[in-house]
Amino acid sequence: MSDMNGQSADPATSGVRAASGIAATGVATSGIARFAKLAREYWWLLHGQLHQLRLQWFWYVVMMSFVPLVTMAFLWFFTGRSPEALLFIITGSITTALCTSAMLTLGQNIGYMKEPGSFEYYASFPISKPVFIFALATRGVILSIPSSAILLAIGVFVFRVPMRPSPVTIIIFILAGYSLAGLGAFVGFFSRDGQTAGLVTQIIDPLIVFLAPVYIPVERLPRFLQYTSRFIPTTYVANALRASVAVSVTSQTWLEIGLLVVWTVLTLWAASRKLAWRASE
Repeated sequence: MSDMNGQSADPATSGVRAASGIAATGVATSGIARFAKLAREYWWLLHGQLHQLRLQWFWYVVMMSFVPLVTMAFLWFFTGRSPEALLFIITGSITTALCTSAMLTLGQNIGYMKEPGSFEYYASFPISKPVFIFALATRGVILSIPSSAILLAIGVFVFRVPMRPSPVTIIIFILAGYSLAGLGAFVGFFSRDGQTAGLVTQIIDPLIVFLAPVYIPVERLPRFLQYTSRFIPTTYVANALRASVAVSVTSQTWLEIGLLVVWTVLTLWAASRKLAWRASE
């Protein structure tokens, strides 16, 4: 058989091309199957985590809303009521709620999972460690939605703060939840037990809120905190949330979103490296 130029086609070359096409198809099929398997693992794990919360979700919402609401009321009385101050108070309260739900509760939950042998139970299933941790982090993000919605509604309808959430706000909220959940997972897996994880997360929680420009502008912080706050994730969470609800997203906001992505990847990766299904690992 000849090609368009009148030259005979090489059977060996045609065979190699056919084999390459089959191999590429096989790789694509294998990749799709792998992704489907991970998606099933993720859904099964997330469904199990949410099923455990069916009886306690109300008290979780109360706990995660109480401290931000008290802080909001206190600052409203003593820090002024200008639109800028109220914007800092509302977005700072949402950041605090994210810290409580995504970081504090997840870190404690992981710490207590070590005690009754929960990890040994999950080790009996063919699931991957990164998917397991990602499902736990998603649980923390979902837990933060009700309290954050309550705080946002109070800001809009009670304090009359001119906020207009956008699709960018949703992206920032999700990244904020995962970045703080990654920190909680990191603490939980590196803690010896649930009591230690609880103590460490309760120490970290106020530190990453009040040593960063969460409730006040960074210019009003002491000089050394202006520098150290650059290494605290809540700095970028609060700044990005403020910019998105105030419709003032800039290149700096996208940079902060990128830093949240980096922080999320690093903390979840470190947590997955530390996860041991069994105490002997």
